[in-house]
Amino acid sequence: MTVTPSRSNVVQVERLLSALSGGDDATVLGLMDPSIELVPLIVSAGLVPDAYHGLDGIRAYLEDADAVDVERGFVATRVRGAQDVVVAFGDVPDGTSGATMPAAWIWRFRNGQVTHGTLVSDEGALRAARAAPEAGAPGCPALRLVLTALPESAGDARHALDLWVQNLQPTKPERNDLLLAVSEAATNVIRHAYPEDTDGAAFRLDAEISDDRLQVVLSDDGVGLGASSSNPGLGMGLPLLSTLADTLMLVGPPERSRGLEVRMWFAFASLAAQGAS
Repeated sequence: MTVTPSRSNVVQVERLLSALSGGDDATVLGLMDPSIELVPLIVSAGLVPDAYHGLDGIRAYLEDADAVDVERGFVATRVRGAQDVVVAFGDVPDGTSGATMPAAWIWRFRNGQVTHGTLVSDEGALRAARAAPEAGAPGCPALRLVLTALPESAGDARHALDLWVQNLQPTKPERNDLLLAVSEAATNVIRHAYPEDTDGAAFRLDAEISDDRLQVVLSDDGVGLGASSSNPGLGMGLPLLSTLADTLMLVGPPERSRGLEVRMWFAFASLAAQGAS
């Protein structure tokens, strides 16, 4: 694989965002690798049912985005490149009031084309705009992200949470513990949740403020803890998670029909100060 330099990636992202915002479908499709999977805001918010695959999927996304009145792109305020991964920051409209909400695209490049894209944004605000409110702390909307169970997705989960948590102003040790815990939990899912059937395998990352603590949940629909014999090493990272998180809870069958849910709570000094005020 040839990795496109970061500077070139930035140019590609700027072109792509501009084309999305301007409705230039031809340019959008020209920048997409035929095998791309796209998991945009309108999917994570439940407004359309599935991710989009290949160029036909991108065409469908462009049509669906129009159908639900979600802008197809947003103005990037900062772009950060690292190897073949680019994170673009900006805003998307909430669809009704004319206000905007923060969002970030995580783009993955190969040979100068986009091969994977994920839009990270505020599902709660979008649902509220459509008369389906979701609980969340004022000023800090929940993060909802769905990622494919591939090795690179552990880094994508970490990047997304790192962007989102900046609004909470964590200390450096708090941030390091949080990101290490999420990386470990995501890596466990990727390595062990889907040992045989990896077609369509995915996991979910949710983060929100709950009772003056940060709650982070990683969940999957895989084999769960009960299949340890076919998953060597499953669970080895759990002791580490218990030391990094303030509270750790694992939820599997029979509470869940399948898979595993890892719930972690983190006590941040900034949240404690808000609760005391």
